[in-house]
Amino acid sequence: MFDLIIIGAGPAGLTASIYASCFGLKHLLIGKLVGGQMTLAPDILNYPGFTEINGQELTNKMLEQAKKRGGEILTDLVIDITKVETGFLLKTEQNKAFETKTIILATGVERRKLNIPGENEYVGKGVEYCAKCGKFDYLDKTAIVVGGGNAAAQTAVQVGHSAKKVFIIYRGTELRCDTVWAKHIAENPMIEVIYNSVLTEISGDGQKVNSVKIKSKNSQNQEELKDLVIDKVFIEVGGVPGTALLLPLGVKMDPGGFIAVDERLSTSVPGVYVAGDVISHKYSIEQITSAVGSGARAASLVFSFLKQSSAPTLWGSSQIKRG
Repeated sequence: MFDLIIIGAGPAGLTASIYASCFGLKHLLIGKLVGGQMTLAPDILNYPGFTEINGQELTNKMLEQAKKRGGEILTDLVIDITKVETGFLLKTEQNKAFETKTIILATGVERRKLNIPGENEYVGKGVEYCAKCGKFDYLDKTAIVVGGGNAAAQTAVQVGHSAKKVFIIYRGTELRCDTVWAKHIAENPMIEVIYNSVLTEISGDGQKVNSVKIKSKNSQNQEELKDLVIDKVFIEVGGVPGTALLLPLGVKMDPGGFIAVDERLSTSVPGVYVAGDVISHKYSIEQITSAVGSGARAASLVFSFLKQSSAPTLWGSSQIKRG
């Protein structure tokens, strides 16, 4: 019996493990991919404490810290969660079973891909799923942003502050972003929206992206193919939250399939907490720093929940360590 099992080994889950160790909780972290989507980031320029670090390096540092604190980490996939009298029963892909009093779900969001030629080949070589924070990354560059929602619009505005040219490629006839982002786009002469269009191929020299193919429909509803010479491709077509595990427990979701929480990040099921990108967007943004903060807070909430519970715990006051 564990006090806590953390599902997901991205930045939220690893941080939750570090803090669970600080609180003296007997816990287990289960995740298929240590680091999660963070491992895909070629350069991270806005994580406090590092001027520049790539996603794999940051993953390794978080993992090392979690293990040093005493966290137990299992590379496996949770496939079933059942409510039992003492808490929850979890079963994994490797046919293992664990009981726990509480759960933190930190499975993150799987970024939607276009599944077109060149996309996988040039990830980190010009194809990105998140814009960096440094303006010199885009200075005098030509970029395209695929998508029409807030994430795509915000990326276009951010990159458009220093890029030579930014094209927004959107399959619809009108952007779906909030008015404030539409206004910024309209006021920036460096940003051009190409409607009724889809990206069909990404090309390069093997080391970096240098062009893309776009299929568009003209005013006569005829298809046109065009090539664009570009330096960066930002794919912002949303993501799929990894929340299906909690559906049988009756955890409430928002209309987008993300987990609904209150201002304390508590779910509708006692003992079940969430951290990272699976949280309803009302309380979360898709950033590593946000995931880290919610992971720390989720562990703190678990500690409070167990402390206030009448059931005996596996740790005593003498084991509680803060730091």
